[in-house]
Amino acid sequence: MATSSNDPDLSPVEATSAIPIVESFSGEMPAVNLDMTDLPDGSAVLLVIRGPQVGDQFVLTPAGVVIGRAGDGDLSLDDVTVSRKHAHIYRTNDAWFLEDLQSLNGSYVNRSRVDKTELSGGEEIQIGKYRFAFLLPLDRS
Repeated sequence: MATSSNDPDLSPVEATSAIPIVESFSGEMPAVNLDMTDLPDGSAVLLVIRGPQVGDQFVLTPAGVVIGRAGDGDLSLDDVTVSRKHAHIYRTNDAWFLEDLQSLNGSYVNRSRVDKTELSGGEEIQIGKYRFAFLLPLDRS
């Protein structure tokens, strides 16, 4: 279960903002310490690229994961701007999807707020003060 604390790399939040707004990711992508070729078929990886726990990675199985505030989801984020059950990332047939679970502050893919969207490898997901890279293994066929 992932938990975290405050991150000094986040930009200041304006008084009118409901969620932290972070600067563009301009650093190097954290290393993936996982052999992507050894993942079970149909898996994906979420890599934390900004916010608490930079470099942490989470293997996603086709059954998916519910992301929520500490203790309330399969993947727990310690952030008050994250709803208890914030978003669901899952696979159906050959496609991965992110579905916002009516969270207060929304889920973002490539900086656009989404209710439900199909995910492609390399896309950026933001939930609260966390930014993730959504990674898919290379096609083994």
